[in-house]
Amino acid sequence: MKSILIGHRGEPESWPENSLPGFRSALEAGACFIETDVQITADGIAILSHDPSVLKITGSDLQITATDYETLRALPAGYPQRFGERFRDLHIARLDEFVGLLQEWPDARAFIEIKAASITAHGIATVVATVLDLISPVLQQCTLISFDHEALDHARSDCPLPIGWVLSDWSPENEKRAITLAPDYLFCNRTRLPAVGIPLWQGPWQWVVYTINAASDVPPLLARGVQLIETDIIHQLLADPALQDIARV
Repeated sequence: MKSILIGHRGEPESWPENSLPGFRSALEAGACFIETDVQITADGIAILSHDPSVLKITGSDLQITATDYETLRALPAGYPQRFGERFRDLHIARLDEFVGLLQEWPDARAFIEIKAASITAHGIATVVATVLDLISPVLQQCTLISFDHEALDHARSDCPLPIGWVLSDWSPENEKRAITLAPDYLFCNRTRLPAVGIPLWQGPWQWVVYTINAASDVPPLLARGVQLIETDIIHQLLADPALQDIARV
């Protein structure tokens, strides 16, 4: 049986987000799914970062798409505001390093999110080609996700990998876009879901909701038809007795 829980950016309650040790920790805890974010540096290197700037992770307000990789790599990336000096020896991870970690865990699956700032700076074709090239050794373990449905459509035309569209809002227009795109997954922030009683859109996709950090929130979402749950505390939820019988597929 596989857990329906996804390690959101690894395990950011215990490790700096999008760090290799954080992902390893989630996998060692039994995570079947992990999720990361990809930005592209000024010189074309794919790194793991959610934000356009590395301020949160490094303390230095540098825009990734305007900064070369070596400059960024030289910065300690231990999320000092949250963890102080505890992880000051960590550095920003590259996507190819993440791929190497996945190769150690061949049964794990990764959702890899292409971020809007990099698409704006480098263009859809360049960003998608860079990411697809790097994940090719573990392509069967990967799903490409993004808020940008055009980027996903482009990726699927180049490569037969699963895709997931992240909804920016819950609207009739986005329902129509989802039907046209027909992604394998639809991701929705819990705050954007419609009121209880309003059904989730029906289609060929699986629903993924983020970010859920309380065991008590999981059963109601599953009852609504959500199939996968993203969490920042995957260690705790995987070990929670209340989820042992219901949070597995």
